[in-house]
Amino acid sequence: MKPERILIIHPNWRGDVLFSTALIRALKNRFPAVSISSLITPRCKEILEENPDIDEIIFQPETKGLKNFLRGLKLVFLLQKKKFDLAFLLTPSFTRSFLIFLAGIPLRIGYKKGRKSIFLNKKIEPSKKDVHRAECFLELAYFLGVKREENNHFFLSSKDRQWVDDFLNKNRIDKKDFLVILNPGGNWELKRWPLENFARLGDKLIGQYKAKVIITGGGKDRELAEEISSLMQNKPILAAGKTTLKQLGALFKKADLVIANDSGPMHIAVALGCKVIALFGPTSFKITGPYSQRKNWRVIQKDVGCPLPCYELNCSQNRCMQAISVDEVLAKIDIDRRSMLK
Repeated sequence: MKPERILIIHPNWRGDVLFSTALIRALKNRFPAVSISSLITPRCKEILEENPDIDEIIFQPETKGLKNFLRGLKLVFLLQKKKFDLAFLLTPSFTRSFLIFLAGIPLRIGYKKGRKSIFLNKKIEPSKKDVHRAECFLELAYFLGVKREENNHFFLSSKDRQWVDDFLNKNRIDKKDFLVILNPGGNWELKRWPLENFARLGDKLIGQYKAKVIITGGGKDRELAEEISSLMQNKPILAAGKTTLKQLGALFKKADLVIANDSGPMHIAVALGCKVIALFGPTSFKITGPYSQRKNWRVIQKDVGCPLPCYELNCSQNRCMQAISVDEVLAKIDIDRRSMLK
């Protein structure tokens, strides 16, 4: 089969959308002339913007009730007009599988998952335990002769790079400075390293390594960044809530090192080829950890006897993240710092 038009229906999480870029690149390598369209929710658009492997981004509105039904019908008619040869559904969904069925897409590919997959006509058995999410997505296309792609991809514009240059100049950060970025956020509390640890680490980076330290994050992380800064004797530069996702990526690209919890920004830094130390607790790095053959990353995760991944959201101890010491992180930085001086 040699498709001409492919539709990819992405998950709703930014990290998972980033993992799907490996599939997009693999499809483009297999079928260079194919047109690839991505169906995503608007909040994930920055993950795929500027991606040269994608010909079109189509938005699926996040609404409910009658408005959702009417917009769904409009989307069906739009997809019909596009005349796609096949569609990949990257997450089991009855609604979305029904959507591409109504759109008349001849080959509808996804995971075999009970009633959620009844409108698919090519069903792939879900991967077994400890297979990385990016590889799970790739497995949907192996029957087409697609080869494994071992990197995720995130692209920046010249406008984003210029914004970062201006930001660094404004904060008197020079190319010769040892620049370390701390990204202390995470989409749920239990994935976050204690803020006191970030504060102690930041102080040691500035005092011991004479580093310039920037604390980043989204708008919701602004208060967290300010609290970490208030605990520090050596004050960092605060950028949380001041960047778009693309600008954040461009800022990572300028850094000598990024230290982050398991989060979307951490995966963006890895995809950009930055040196990254990723701090993992209740999630499994084998499934949702850094995905890059460049090995530009280190993972620190402690075995505290809990099964992984762990979704005990009511855990009051958070032992897995508290078990990671500041000294362990500094030890990894010693290794990376020496390699940078070679």
